[in-house]
Amino acid sequence: MSRVASFLEDSSFLREYLWKYRKPVFWGLVALIAVDLLEIIPPLLLMESVDVAVAGGSRTRLGQLAVAYAFVALLQALCRYGWRIYLINASQLAGRDLRTRFADHLFGLSASFFDKRPIGDLMSLATNDVESVRFMIGAGLLTLADALFYFLTIPVAMFLLSPELTLLAFLPLPVIPWLVMRNQREIHSRFEKLQECFARISSLTQEALNGIRVIKAFAKEDAQSERFRKLGEDYVRSSLRLARVQSAFGPTLDFTMSLGMVALLYVGGKVLIEGGPGATAAVSLGTFVAFQRYIQKMVWPMAALGLALSAYQKSVTSSRRIKEVLARQTDVPTPAEPRLEAVASGWRTEGRVEFRDLSFRFPGMEREVLQGISLVIEPGERVAFVGAVGAGKSALLSLLPRLYPVALGSLLVDGVDVNHWPLEELRRQVGFVSQDLFLFSETVVENLAYGLHGWLESPVGGASPRIEEATRLACVHEDVIGLTESYGTRVGERGVTLSGGQKQRLTIARAIVKKPAILVLDDALSSVDVQTEERILSGLRARPGRNTEIIAAHRISTIQDADRIVVLENGRIRQLGRHQELIADRSGPYRRFHEEQRLKTELDSYSELLDADAREVAPELT
Repeated sequence: MSRVASFLEDSSFLREYLWKYRKPVFWGLVALIAVDLLEIIPPLLLMESVDVAVAGGSRTRLGQLAVAYAFVALLQALCRYGWRIYLINASQLAGRDLRTRFADHLFGLSASFFDKRPIGDLMSLATNDVESVRFMIGAGLLTLADALFYFLTIPVAMFLLSPELTLLAFLPLPVIPWLVMRNQREIHSRFEKLQECFARISSLTQEALNGIRVIKAFAKEDAQSERFRKLGEDYVRSSLRLARVQSAFGPTLDFTMSLGMVALLYVGGKVLIEGGPGATAAVSLGTFVAFQRYIQKMVWPMAALGLALSAYQKSVTSSRRIKEVLARQTDVPTPAEPRLEAVASGWRTEGRVEFRDLSFRFPGMEREVLQGISLVIEPGERVAFVGAVGAGKSALLSLLPRLYPVALGSLLVDGVDVNHWPLEELRRQVGFVSQDLFLFSETVVENLAYGLHGWLESPVGGASPRIEEATRLACVHEDVIGLTESYGTRVGERGVTLSGGQKQRLTIARAIVKKPAILVLDDALSSVDVQTEERILSGLRARPGRNTEIIAAHRISTIQDADRIVVLENGRIRQLGRHQELIADRSGPYRRFHEEQRLKTELDSYSELLDADAREVAPELT
């Protein structure tokens, strides 16, 4: 890739948002140019004031020069206010748009992307990296434009005053491009490593806070703190390595320009001495003072150039990291020509599900977790899947709402391939409760209403009849009204204030409340007792207009009343039938599961009896 092509690629975000907000950027730059043009005037006014004072001129003229100096300072203050308002406004708007664009893209990616990408890294991209790009559009552009305008105006004014002294002052100038190029490369590589360190810290923080109870339960606070300390030390080392380059650049440029000041002091001072303080020499005292002020003003653009290039390199590094995510395309796209038109939110499909020789492997994996699954589930039927851990139950159920890509023609809902369904409409028809329990840190009612159309625009203030019906079916209504503020109680992050059983039942209620055509429960009753489980399943079966139910479970009690039971083994259907039919097959895995669970239940009951006897005997022994 050529340098020009590389520059165009690296600066694409900057050019895109600068063009989008070209009006405030334009007026901001106009105000900035006005400030820089006005910067030429104060040294000239100072030059004339010194020459008038040395020559014994009138006080009236000195007063006029003082008023002119104050007027120029006032104009500069107004223009500085203007460029700050316009450029910072454009910067903030661009940052908002890029952050929204990044978030929208993330929400559009499939589950397979998040299976592999650390959440902390994505948090770093959405905060630090977006901020680096935003900073360049605002403060970075400002300092770069300011430096360039200074270079275009101050040297011209100096040259008009004295070409000879100007050449002396800018004698070290050819060294600066070499310093700039060297600094660019170093900042880029070191900032990239710094962002990687920050992403690791973000990932560890997110992981540690989510697992804080596990950390405390195993008394691993010190070990976790040590991990933070080591990552913190890596981050500090990377920050210092970057700071050394950034901090050295400005002073190096200052020193380089100061060499011109040394030459100016020696040569200009010599000419001034030979010409006499009041004489009309080639260089007057006022000219010498003006030159000294101009040289001082050239120190800022040197430092500004360093700051701008540093900000640019940071934005380039961050842009590449952000683009890497934006370039990722979802492997579960919405069909370009859906076979089913999107319909009103109240519409429900019949709920017929058909698997046709379905095979599946998780994206990026070689081993197939499902092989040759063929099964038809009729509307209103309850079908249960059972099998050992790793048999493929969760993988199969996650394909119904198309969380992962499905081969064409292998999975149909109401006779339409799921790949031809509008994605939003398909997921509206499927009520999915996964093993991973998740509640938002909002109120109970907001969590329950999450699946309802337009719930954000019209948040529910209390429990509507529809929501209360769902919580009663999930056997969690009594638990909710027992909370501090009933349905208005905030549940904390991931539902931390609730028990595991309460969270599980609330997630079931959240799926039921939208009245889906197909209800999918992926081991969603594992945290409730057998009696509550029976009440929930009985309520789901008895409710009017009930939907198709697809259940995966480890407990036989959860599935024994299902219309059909599918036994999965190594990703294949090993057995299919009703509970009594499968029990009768002595060679099948279902009977083995049943016997193992029956034996475990008997052992648990026997242990409880022994504990009760021990409690009765203990007082007599004492």
